[in-house]
Amino acid sequence: MNRKLILTLIILTLVGGNVFGQILKYRVGVNYGKFNDEVGKDEVDHPLIENLSNPNATEFVHAFEPGFEAEIMQLWSPNIETGIELDFSKFSGSNDIPPYYNYILAQDFPEIVHRVTEPIVYESSALNLILNFRYYFAPDGSVNPFFKAFGGLSFVGAEYNYEDLSVWEEVWDEEGAGVLYAIGTEDSDQPKEAAVCYGFGAGLDFALNEQISLYLDGTASFIGTDKLDGIPNYDYVLESQSLKAVGNRAFVTQITLGIVFTSKTDLGLNKNSGKNKKGSGVKGTGRTTPWRPFYRQKR
Repeated sequence: MNRKLILTLIILTLVGGNVFGQILKYRVGVNYGKFNDEVGKDEVDHPLIENLSNPNATEFVHAFEPGFEAEIMQLWSPNIETGIELDFSKFSGSNDIPPYYNYILAQDFPEIVHRVTEPIVYESSALNLILNFRYYFAPDGSVNPFFKAFGGLSFVGAEYNYEDLSVWEEVWDEEGAGVLYAIGTEDSDQPKEAAVCYGFGAGLDFALNEQISLYLDGTASFIGTDKLDGIPNYDYVLESQSLKAVGNRAFVTQITLGIVFTSKTDLGLNKNSGKNKKGSGVKGTGRTTPWRPFYRQKR
């Protein structure tokens, strides 16, 4: 999906909601994200990788990490809602017994192979600008379940290193701590990588009153980068004895807890917002619009 198209849709949704809509919702929350795997083609390994690897090597253990998010939402009907979300997510993982030889790439010399025997860890983050779409399939009570789909842009930074940074001096005889791989962090000259993200999920909106509700959702998403686990993917090209980048996608899951404040706002940009029209449910009629949250439960 084109990045410019995504940004255009986000801007149109935000502007359109302010101009035509009256019911705005504001959400803040904490999230817990976890990197699970990568989706895409398998890498072409060096032909001697099995001979140069530790047969007792273990896989990475990925952990949930806390982040935060904020969203402005527009209610279009009792069932349909859109929103613009700014989301900061963190990810981490560790491996106590890594392969004897890891084909992990240095920042400036991708041909260099790092010999790693000590425990290794990665820490990464994604700053996401997201367009959300929610469908409330039973918006009649105080508990309102929904499905959601979303898409947007992620700006990813990651760092991959020894768990014990003293290894740099003890093993490599280097002064100070180095880094095995980094992008978009203080230890890297490279900026954060921009990538398309998209996904789906489900959740609940639990109304405490007309203006305040509790929010819970769970999502699964794909981020178009192979660096979220701190390990970029490369094919080994036997003919030229070189490495070629492989563009896989990261698969992540996330749980979000938050609170939502609902306000009925008229910015004066809708010319019909103040007119008294029979059955319009707008300003001047003395009636409550059916699109007002929780209207049905008060009937």
